[in-house]
Amino acid sequence: MDRLAALMAIAAGLVLAGLVVLTFTDVILRYFLSDPLRGRQDIVEMGMVLSVLLAAPYTWRIGGHISVDLYSGLAFPALERARKLLMGISVAGVFCLIAWRAWLAAEDAALFNEATNMIAIAHRPFILAIMAMAALHAVLIVLEYFLDPSPSDDKGGSK
Repeated sequence: MDRLAALMAIAAGLVLAGLVVLTFTDVILRYFLSDPLRGRQDIVEMGMVLSVLLAAPYTWRIGGHISVDLYSGLAFPALERARKLLMGISVAGVFCLIAWRAWLAAEDAALFNEATNMIAIAHRPFILAIMAMAALHAVLIVLEYFLDPSPSDDKGGSK
């Protein structure tokens, strides 16, 4: 699971690096030649969707999400395990909901030939990617609970 999450994070970083290069090139062309790249906004919008969803499983695995620590852990291991289960079910449920809604949106995108405004990048492949990555993230969260049932909340690569 860690390798898959790390590979997805690397892919997210590569997509993000490509978007930075694209934006930098667009700014240089716009400033010096008054000739910006056509469709850069469309590419950046679609690329950011991929980047965020590719990075989500790794962020979950390392505990890198934003959180507020109200306590360091529950006193009883059974309660801590129940808390982890409730949190995992909640997050996995949200990602299952995202996957399901993306499936419905992909059908609509195909039916109505939805695409970006400037250069007509089809929405359907990106929506299907959202569906696949959200479903994969939900599966990884469920597997994480069953493969590491310890009540500790340390996700710092000890798995």
